Amino acid sequence: MDYHDYSLDKSLGYKLAKSSRLLTNRLNQTFREHGLPITVEQWSIMVQLWENDGLTQNDLAILTDKDQPSVSRLIDNMIKRNLVKRVPHPTDRRTNLIYLSPFGSEIQKELISLVLKTLAETSKGIDPKEMEICFSVLDRVIENLK
Repeated sequence: MDYHDYSLDKSLGYKLAKSSRLLTNRLNQTFREHGLPITVEQWSIMVQLWENDGLTQNDLAILTDKDQPSVSRLIDNMIKRNLVKRVPHPTDRRTNLIYLSPFGSEIQKELISLVLKTLAETSKGIDPKEMEICFSVLDRVIENLK
């Protein structure tokens, strides 16, 4: 392929980055409009804790594909926003467990409802079979990049 044949608009990376940025911006805006003190990055941690409360920061880093320093900063900000709390590990003094705060648990249904509504708006007019194909292709892209 000649470099003259390259088009940014036909680049997988460009389209993925653009759609990801637009969806992230939309979700962050939606959370703000509803007075919810959370970002999309924090959302990914909240989802993991709703599924399995009391994870270590290392567990959260692995589950969210983020590095340790990023997760530590996210947790610090989430503590300030009363979304989670750090609790010393009962047997390992070097480790903390991250638990949802009562407020973090309380907003679960509202957040999930807002995310589902936003995703429905995002996929409006797209046939469900096409979405299945899209997810399948993206799963393969992810596997190829691992």
